[in-house]
Amino acid sequence: MKDHAYYPSWRKLSKYGQYLSYFGEYIRYNDWNSLAASVKLVLFNKPPGKTWQATSAMGRFRIRKGTTDFQFINYAYERRVRNYLKEQVAAKAIGSFIDIGACIGEYDVWLAAQGVPCIAFEPVNYKVKLYALGLGSWRKKVNFVVMGTVTGSSHIDRDHKNGGNIPIERLDDLVPQLELNLRERIIVKLDVEGMETEVLEGARNFIGDTPDLRIIFERYEGDNTVNDKLSSMGNFEFTRIDQYNYLATKKTTTWCS
Repeated sequence: MKDHAYYPSWRKLSKYGQYLSYFGEYIRYNDWNSLAASVKLVLFNKPPGKTWQATSAMGRFRIRKGTTDFQFINYAYERRVRNYLKEQVAAKAIGSFIDIGACIGEYDVWLAAQGVPCIAFEPVNYKVKLYALGLGSWRKKVNFVVMGTVTGSSHIDRDHKNGGNIPIERLDDLVPQLELNLRERIIVKLDVEGMETEVLEGARNFIGDTPDLRIIFERYEGDNTVNDKLSSMGNFEFTRIDQYNYLATKKTTTWCS
């Protein structure tokens, strides 16, 4: 049974340009296993049946069989987000990077190799395992619906009311042990499958105490919940990065006498 997550298809003619950019990246790094797996996914919606090591612009990774890990490590995946972060690195403008919903940790592997201190939170995938937990608005334990193929689309099982075995913590409670310099620019990538506002509520103090804060988040057409939440917590400016991802930049309030 296929996961309820996005799958590519050869029938989506508007996506052909994107598919070709993926294929080009695989060829560039001689990653023929990932190229074959990508073509198979587009044509037949079938994940790979083997495990392999792959190198991409993001670093070197172990691709697990039965997953779309090979998609996440491709630089063409969320290219505009990666271009933005690349510009920030080149300008030496990132103090720390916090990856909330890190999936296999491809952003962290990539940025850490360029000298950026990275902190990852991920309750399901443990490729980069710094904090194997989820973030929310209060401490609790929950169950997750773990997707078998598109593991990055795993999410909390809201129908399960009797607790679980995956811990959820508040970011505010963890900040003292993260050794962050809150006076530097901190970039947060937030991709938590519908828990964004809960994560932000649990990071209220962190958001208030970090003057040069930028948050990359997914926003779907007509859904202003994250924008509204952030606006209730500070003065933020919102700009679009790509079809799904937006950048919230915290603005310093200037008082005039």
